Amino acid sequence: MMHCSPKFLREKIRGNEFWGKLAKNVSTIVVGQGGASAFNMLTSFVSAGFLGVAGYGSLMIGQTYMQAIDALLNFQSWQSVIRYGSICLEKRDERGLAACIKAAFLVDLISAVAGCVISFAIVGFVAGFLGWDSAATAAAVVFCFEILAHIEGAPTGLLRLFDRFNYVAIHAIVMAAVKLLFVSVSIMLFENNVIVFACAYCAADVIKSLTLLFIAVYVAHRRLGLFKIVKARRVDLPAGYVSFTVWSNLDTTVDAPIQYFDVFFLSLLSSEAVGVFKFFRQLLSVLSLLSRPVQQAVMPQLAELIAKGLYGRAYDVVRKIEKVVAKVVIPCAAIACLVVPPALAVFMDPLYGAYWYLFATLAALAAASIVFSAIHPCFNAYGLSKQSTVITLISNVVYLVACYLLLGKLGVMAIPLAMALQYSLAISLKDTYIRKVVLD
Repeated sequence: MMHCSPKFLREKIRGNEFWGKLAKNVSTIVVGQGGASAFNMLTSFVSAGFLGVAGYGSLMIGQTYMQAIDALLNFQSWQSVIRYGSICLEKRDERGLAACIKAAFLVDLISAVAGCVISFAIVGFVAGFLGWDSAATAAAVVFCFEILAHIEGAPTGLLRLFDRFNYVAIHAIVMAAVKLLFVSVSIMLFENNVIVFACAYCAADVIKSLTLLFIAVYVAHRRLGLFKIVKARRVDLPAGYVSFTVWSNLDTTVDAPIQYFDVFFLSLLSSEAVGVFKFFRQLLSVLSLLSRPVQQAVMPQLAELIAKGLYGRAYDVVRKIEKVVAKVVIPCAAIACLVVPPALAVFMDPLYGAYWYLFATLAALAAASIVFSAIHPCFNAYGLSKQSTVITLISNVVYLVACYLLLGKLGVMAIPLAMALQYSLAISLKDTYIRKVVLD
């Protein structure tokens, strides 16, 4: 029987190249995302404090509209770069690797332009249909410009594939600090309204996307040479690349409801409900400081194991990660439930304290999703993008139906209940498929 004691983990890290590399990459991402989260938290506190609950809710409605359209229409090809890039590296196939990177950049660029155009075209209809106020509508229009700069899939995948997690960490911290700086300067120079904050957010995010692109181009030039990537041909793409890219992006598209539609449902209630809900989600994102680094660091290594035919070992890694993460996240979530709502009621707005039960429910859901987060990159590392899309579609349809049926009866609590149904269904179906089909 395997134990995940500290001694066991230390021995694993010291004596095993896989665990040592994973620990190094995870720690690098934790530092980067920890620093970025600290700045983002300050930005959220400043924004919510100056705009108030309703104003912050309007800002979040506009930002979430952009994020939802981006998720629905803007392809993010990082998973393809990692999965097939790992195969090409294993085979020492530089032509195939160059073709993978070129195709990913082209997909990102074309989908970013399409997403930007469509977001502008339908923003008026969506705002009218959902009954947004003028501030939320104006913020959504501002955020539409940001989609054009979202050419992040290929850069993200490339940097992770080539083990440049330190570049990503430094970039994340610096750009989070830039966003806080932009918001602070805007407060000092202009009046405090939703549109000013939206412009500050958008400007910082555009710079973030473009600088990430420049970093990735630099790394690609050093590793392969830009000329080789530009001249790469479609026929050099590894078998299955196009199919995997399409299905993995469809997986992201059909996952948009659970990621972003909560704000749209809550906007039917009030901007205050959106403000409280999004502020709570932002605070609880601190818990993901462990899960996101694990997800980002582990997929390249899982893809490497699977490329070598070590399917069972990849699944064992996921199980061990879940046990370690649970020991860290669950106590943190419990402490947050006891401390955060009373503190917010005293230092921010009594309305936050009144919704303590919403915070506690969201904290429990966040902990559960984080504990089982490694199953998702593992599933895609197996090349099961088509199956992942079907599972995600089914679970999100259940989420949407639950939100629609329960919103009028339970109000804001309908959303976390629907989230619980979606999480449990997606995780259980993926785990069952791996055990019964892939490993059987």
